[in-house]
Amino acid sequence: MTRRASAEQIAIEVDEIILDGKRVRVRNENVPLDKVHLDPTNPRIAHTFALERTGSSDSLERRLEERLWADPDVHDLLKQVQANGGLIERIIVRDDLTVVEGNCRTVVYRKLRQRLPRELAWHHIPARVLPGDIGARDIAILLGEMHVAGKNTWSPFEKAGHIFRMHKEHMLTQDEIAARLRISKSKVNQLVRAFDAMKTRYLPRFPGREAIRKFSHFDELFRNSQLRDWAVDPVNVDRFAQWVGEGRIGPAIQVRALPSILNNAAAYKAFLGSGFIAAQKVVEAENPALTSPLFKAMVDLTKMLEEARMDDITRLRKGASDSAQRITGELADALARFRELSRLD
Repeated sequence: MTRRASAEQIAIEVDEIILDGKRVRVRNENVPLDKVHLDPTNPRIAHTFALERTGSSDSLERRLEERLWADPDVHDLLKQVQANGGLIERIIVRDDLTVVEGNCRTVVYRKLRQRLPRELAWHHIPARVLPGDIGARDIAILLGEMHVAGKNTWSPFEKAGHIFRMHKEHMLTQDEIAARLRISKSKVNQLVRAFDAMKTRYLPRFPGREAIRKFSHFDELFRNSQLRDWAVDPVNVDRFAQWVGEGRIGPAIQVRALPSILNNAAAYKAFLGSGFIAAQKVVEAENPALTSPLFKAMVDLTKMLEEARMDDITRLRKGASDSAQRITGELADALARFRELSRLD
């Protein structure tokens, strides 16, 4: 490779990282900011920006920069970088200087150069340059280690999108992803399904910069075992996407109550006609355990009694434990009195 000479550059340092069992040599150098290109596959915006990727490469680069700069977090990052006088951690670029990791930091440097054109510090950006023969699969593994398993994590949407790409595009099995990113296989499957549903069913109908904030709804959908089975039918996933897009389901936590609504014909009718709150009232009227701490405790206690361990059962045998006899006797008496009160006029 030809060394990029510049008066502002520090000497190029060669470093080495271990990636997927291979030793990879990278160059640490300050590269000219004009030669660095943003990555349209950046997980922060890739799956929303992809819907509007038309026009020349220059216009796409500008729009990509505008999209990243629209994020308030990037404005906060600019303040941090300016106060620090530079980056704490280098960006990572391919050999052709396309950003692999650090798109937001690159935009910050561009904005600082525009504001402070005479300060040479913002004309070159510290980078780690990957070798030209590194593959997309290796890069995906590297980013997964940094942003999914590592401390510098992406948002849930970005994380799920990267896991989806590792599985679908780079052909890593769910077992391999789980092992590399130190999460369970069931979690990998949940995130892959949630991201796929949002990408194919929701974003085409409800695009926009705020759309990815609805990912938590799809995460809740595939976290619940009953809803996962319900969502096997793509028609149901379409229904769910429509409900989320219309605002029929409000905060993502409401998704957790969806099984009780779907399993109740009157509640489901109320949901379609009047919305979530009306449906929830129907369900709560028929199941007091949803709103009453007392009835909820009764349900939990009933389940515990049904699953009682043998050592607890033997405590009730004659002569085994006077306290156990007293506790269960008082419980039986209290329940009998409670039921008797319900029979009063």
